[in-house]
Amino acid sequence: MFDRRRRQKLHEEAIRYAANGWPVAPLAVPHRGGCPCGKSCLDPHLVGEVVRDGVHAARVWPEPARRGRAQSAGDTTGWGIALVTEWFDAMELPPQYGAVLHHQLKESCPTAMAPAQRRWLFFVVQGSVPREQVVEAGGVLRSGAAGWVPAPGTWMEDTGRIRWLVHPYLTEWRPYQRRDPIDLIFL
Repeated sequence: MFDRRRRQKLHEEAIRYAANGWPVAPLAVPHRGGCPCGKSCLDPHLVGEVVRDGVHAARVWPEPARRGRAQSAGDTTGWGIALVTEWFDAMELPPQYGAVLHHQLKESCPTAMAPAQRRWLFFVVQGSVPREQVVEAGGVLRSGAAGWVPAPGTWMEDTGRIRWLVHPYLTEWRPYQRRDPIDLIFL
């Protein structure tokens, strides 16, 4: 069943995100043909409610399904945290753009990576990057209250473990604010 220490760690991480204004939701991640929600899901999905600013933090993590073919004893890979793109955009880019952009932005933009797919995630101020520009580069822009991305630390069969390259605490929990030369001169 769901390891108690792992559950506590996820709960604490969710509270930390929510306390810093990053909306979160529990994420069910199918593994080895089963989903921890107890259904036959193929793709990761949100479970339960979105938590904002720590509200309902005690109810963030649903208990694993007692029935169904979820995890075997000791397997804790089926649950994760979803970062809900309610007040920021998550820009997912392929490696030819992600590596260069990460090098340019350095520590100014919360950035994550899914190493197995070599996909980069940049957390930017909502509406600051045109969707068409991201799509043209072969990327995906997740935005709005219905959008979400798996939080770094989540392990999925197709991506491996997603990891932070620039954790949000390094940017004071703020997404990247795009700037142009006028901003640099007058601000």
